Amino acid sequence: MRLEIIVPDTASPELKARLVTITQRLTESPELAEDIVLDEDEAIQRMFTPELLAEIEETEKEMDAGVYFTTAQVDDLLDKERAAWIEANGLN
Repeated sequence: MRLEIIVPDTASPELKARLVTITQRLTESPELAEDIVLDEDEAIQRMFTPELLAEIEETEKEMDAGVYFTTAQVDDLLDKERAAWIEANGLN
């Protein structure tokens, strides 16, 4: 089997390094790839549960009605979530 990953020249050096690491690990331990589910439809069905689809639909209705967050509100919420996660994981 041959694995080919096409990466644009504009990709960051960090991304390129991560892809090299991934391909090296798969070369050394090809059995790791057996755990990767490549069936997109199945993955999408697992990811988009009926509950999540209902939440997305409700959000779409709210957006159509003009109910949404400003960029500043989103930034504030993300900052709070990030700070809570950092604290919960003892990274501060």
